[in-house]
Amino acid sequence: MKSTFRKYFQSVISPDEFEKFCAFIRQEKNTENILNLMETEWNKQPDNQDTVSSNPLLYQKIQLAILQDENTVAVKRLKLYAFATRVAAVLAIGLLFTGVWFFTQQNSFSDSGFLQTVSIPLGAQTQLQLPDGSSVWLNSGSTLTYSDDFSKKRQVELKGEAFFDIVKSKAPFKVNTSSGVVEVLGTAFNVQAYNDDEFSVTLERGIVNVTDNGQKQRLMLNPGEQVCLEQDKLVKNTVNTELFTSWKDGKLIFSREPFPAMIKRLERWFNIEIEHPGYDFGSLWFSGTVEGETLTEVMDMICKAAPVVYSYNSKDRKVKIEVKEERTK
Repeated sequence: MKSTFRKYFQSVISPDEFEKFCAFIRQEKNTENILNLMETEWNKQPDNQDTVSSNPLLYQKIQLAILQDENTVAVKRLKLYAFATRVAAVLAIGLLFTGVWFFTQQNSFSDSGFLQTVSIPLGAQTQLQLPDGSSVWLNSGSTLTYSDDFSKKRQVELKGEAFFDIVKSKAPFKVNTSSGVVEVLGTAFNVQAYNDDEFSVTLERGIVNVTDNGQKQRLMLNPGEQVCLEQDKLVKNTVNTELFTSWKDGKLIFSREPFPAMIKRLERWFNIEIEHPGYDFGSLWFSGTVEGETLTEVMDMICKAAPVVYSYNSKDRKVKIEVKEERTK
């Protein structure tokens, strides 16, 4: 296992080795042994002190989602010291919990320089601080990438969903996604750009400009407005921003949410797959707030609001929803 730790710190660990590494961490009850191994291997790495002193992300708040049981996802805010930017992942050990998610920070090199990539697994959220002091909340299953030359060129690439609170500066801040670009100076806004979802930008404070990737349209948003990409066209609407930003505060708020859209949000929130074969639930919609409820509690509420029943396979993390059969008298 020592050699695996060494490869982990040197960022040369293979996917299979990393999977075994994670399994070892989850199964090891004596966390002191793990910490000692990590410290020993870290101290063997060259130039670690220079790396630590030069990176502004080494000390920050990280919000880790910790799996307490099959149905409950709890969120803890922890302050952690990262060992170095060249480490393949920032690892936190849940001393009082049965499982743990990983907040990963990876590094690579491209034509634009040294890149940092932060990835959040399904069922988790995290908050981090960019080198310019701007704050970012990353939602479940999201990835944020930016260059080490960030102070000169404030640009990030987003896959998934994130809420940004940007420090005002003369240099514009840009969020690049597969569907469009958001440009600001100093503001607070939410961007959703999952691969399977429509692109949307919701503005809470300040002013932002949104451009589609074809650069055919450019719209300016004011607070309380949202732009969506519908049939390759940017469309602007006035919205209740809390419906789209409350996830960063540990809440999911639904307001006349169509059933398919609600299912997608719950799948990411609980890191599950929800199936509803043989029935079109498109005519159903839901309103309510999920804040600290377990998966079982949420599914029970859905069954009370709609004529459906469900089953949950904890091994595969799959929920199956079916229409409730009417009993004949």
